[in-house]
Amino acid sequence: MSAEDWSPSDLPAVSYIRVAPTTTDEAAREVERQRAKIGLAADRLGLRMADEFVDVGYSGLSMDRPDLRRLLHHVTAHRVGFCVVATRDRLSEDPEDMADIDQAVDDALVAIVVAADHIGPERDGG
Repeated sequence: MSAEDWSPSDLPAVSYIRVAPTTTDEAAREVERQRAKIGLAADRLGLRMADEFVDVGYSGLSMDRPDLRRLLHHVTAHRVGFCVVATRDRLSEDPEDMADIDQAVDDALVAIVVAADHIGPERDGG
């Protein structure tokens, strides 16, 4: 199910940010870049952001990430409408793992929103 199949509602949205292993300064900048993309897309779609889950220093090729596990538990335990990510590969870079994540959020009736699909291409200098 895509975000276009839903209309904004009173159901809150959550976000997930993942940054691969890198230096502390680069990681902090990347978290802020993803957070900004997610915020812009959420504003454009009229989503109410309620919770944020952030894994810093983790590969997208592993499901062994503490905030990913917390996110998956959260969407099954709480009423959530949307999970917003900057780009789809922030959830997983492994096709089988991504299928498992898709199934888990779909079972929880949560739509994954990819911010990059709603804010257009990045431009240099802004």
